[in-house]
Amino acid sequence: MEKQNKETLPDSKQSKITKVDQEIIEQVRKNRDLTSDAKENIIATMEMYSGPIPHPNILAGYDALYKGAAKKIIDNGIAESEHRRKLESARQKRRGRLAWASMIILALICTIFMIGSFWLIMSNHKIIGSVFGGSAFVVLVGTFFNKISELTDVNDISTNKNKDDEKVSE
Repeated sequence: MEKQNKETLPDSKQSKITKVDQEIIEQVRKNRDLTSDAKENIIATMEMYSGPIPHPNILAGYDALYKGAAKKIIDNGIAESEHRRKLESARQKRRGRLAWASMIILALICTIFMIGSFWLIMSNHKIIGSVFGGSAFVVLVGTFFNKISELTDVNDISTNKNKDDEKVSE
């Protein structure tokens, strides 16, 4: 039986252990009431499972209690997954539309500033006209680069709260 702890797991399996699982393993290791053999046995036999659908043994238990419960749980998990994907797709489309709309509005504002700059230059206000036109152009170019990177980024608009957890579980 292979020991399921951080030190003996290959790198591919170590990266799949979440922070919570690592904390549980550390608590077992720090327990002074257990012998080192008992600790190693506990860690070796620990089964860590996560996912939207319960572990197959748990599903079998539900099915034993109520015939067809496992199928209903799996169907519910699939429906939930499809619903979540649909919501994420809608959010991404909305995010794209907002980014495009903000880019178009900013382009219009910058165009108005450039036209105003051109008018100022033609009205013998060359310095202030150049400042307005140059700053509008710099803002326009910077915004396009920013929005392009935002539109092509695969990350969602959210805080970095769950990103560390995702990296550990990958």
